[in-house]
Amino acid sequence: MIKILPTGTSAIVKHGLKPVRSNKARGRLGDGAKEHTFETGPVSIHAVWKDNKLEAALKIDSEIYIRSITLDFRFRSPRYSGDTTLWIEAFNDVFKTGKLRTVPGIFSQKTNRDGAFALWIAEDPDTDGLFFRQSPPGDYPLRFHCKPLARILKITWDINRTFDEGESLNLPAVGISRGRMNKLLPSWRREWERASRRELLQDRRVGWCGGKELQAPKDLREILSSIKSRKIKIDWFSVGPKYASEYGDWLLPSEAFKDRMGSLSRTIGEQGMAPGLRFAPLLVSKKSVLSDEKREWLVRTPKGSPVTVPGYCGEKESLYVLDVTRADVIEHLKKTFTVMRDQWGFRAYYLERMNAAAVTGIRDDNKIGESALLKTTAEVIRGTLGNKILILASGLPRITTSDIWDARVLTPGIITTGGSRKKRHALMSVTSSLLHSSHWNESTWINASGMLPLSIFHQDCDLSTQSLKTAVILSSGMVTFTGDPRSMEDNVGSSITDFLELFHKCRTGKLSIVPGIGGGSDRPLIVRNSTGWVGLFNFSNRKKEVRLARDDMKTNLGVSTALSAGDSTIFNSPEIHVALPPMGYRLFRG
Repeated sequence: MIKILPTGTSAIVKHGLKPVRSNKARGRLGDGAKEHTFETGPVSIHAVWKDNKLEAALKIDSEIYIRSITLDFRFRSPRYSGDTTLWIEAFNDVFKTGKLRTVPGIFSQKTNRDGAFALWIAEDPDTDGLFFRQSPPGDYPLRFHCKPLARILKITWDINRTFDEGESLNLPAVGISRGRMNKLLPSWRREWERASRRELLQDRRVGWCGGKELQAPKDLREILSSIKSRKIKIDWFSVGPKYASEYGDWLLPSEAFKDRMGSLSRTIGEQGMAPGLRFAPLLVSKKSVLSDEKREWLVRTPKGSPVTVPGYCGEKESLYVLDVTRADVIEHLKKTFTVMRDQWGFRAYYLERMNAAAVTGIRDDNKIGESALLKTTAEVIRGTLGNKILILASGLPRITTSDIWDARVLTPGIITTGGSRKKRHALMSVTSSLLHSSHWNESTWINASGMLPLSIFHQDCDLSTQSLKTAVILSSGMVTFTGDPRSMEDNVGSSITDFLELFHKCRTGKLSIVPGIGGGSDRPLIVRNSTGWVGLFNFSNRKKEVRLARDDMKTNLGVSTALSAGDSTIFNSPEIHVALPPMGYRLFRG
């Protein structure tokens, strides 16, 4: 049984904007009361470890900007440390591709793991473990870092706000339970589902995002006509961010679209699609009118210059970020979305880089924490647009603002195809992330795939690309395409219609995953959508063989009939062996 040790505990305060500093204090949680006050210099941290929760309270000795608070623990296991088993939730859907063992949602041993919101750790996969969790509303996001071989567990609260001298703060408690993973995890997920009161959309599940190919209104008419002629059924079409004269000047269209935005939305609507916009409402170009005229609206560095973030839409130019703590910025956002809805007529919004609301920097109000910044922005947008407007959001921490958006865009970077080993690893990492994120789909929100480029629907695409498409079909509730359909070959159009036919069949089902250790490159993944499709995925560079026993399939996945392959082959034997190609998959009916 895993046990947290009272000795070897330390607290770390990460503070300052630039430079960033760290203060560390060591201590001991008592054997009885299990509490200690860590004096780190600028901050006193009083930690109390109880049977069912970990509490921490801050007392500020002098004005300070705190980035994060970390409690560092040592734990003990009666078993060999290499058997220690971990499961950890994702902070968001941005992760290092190719590092399959660190993809969130998998079980693993030996490997160091990073994640957020929930962690389960046990001496081996078949025993009771410790389950650490964050409960709603999650005002300060909780992160975990675990080194099983070193037997180190770090629990971190993301703060990112300024404190005055003498101020205090009770951090959100970390819930602690002991038991089996298959009971504790579903209970925690239901807790977040109950916190989300938003009714899920039952329609508008297929979209198309315009990109650089949309240079003028005539391009839009040709693109929509091409989609229609291919008989691809699209529910909504969004005009991309290039419609604006500059990023940030979202109400100032470029010369080609000046005074024509209302006409664009009507053109889309006449094709039976909901007209939409795709843009990043918080990002501002250095060349924009807004950045020239409203410099005080931007998040700043300690020296007073605007904070910069990486470029948008693959461009290298860094961008500024709006300060959502300012009343005039909130009014600006309200005006922007009101004009887009009422004057231009757009009814669907694909909002990108929404995590920019919480970028580190100096704001008009520096006492608002990370989650509050994200929630304020989300509530302003939803409150302005109303509940009937479709809104997709990307780039957010996984379980923040869960009751605001209709859909959350998973893995927004699906813009590459297979080829080199590195790209194939990237695609398989995305595949794994989509599958392991499926438990949130159709519960607290709808999982939307990242934009799927037309290139992945070519007949000659490799197995890793086909695996990705299959994962989207089995695990997602909404799909979006991108690319220029005017140059699309007939076989690509047919591939998309076949893809959508299977997607619509599967999206109403729930995905079950056979529990297994490793999950990444060592062990194939077996999943089943409740509509009757079984997928086997191999994340390794080598061929793998999977043994499917009928009794195990019935117990773990609810398969009660014989499996059948696409060539009408029926597998009736009590046990079948399936060969999986490297970075490939097999799909069965059953």
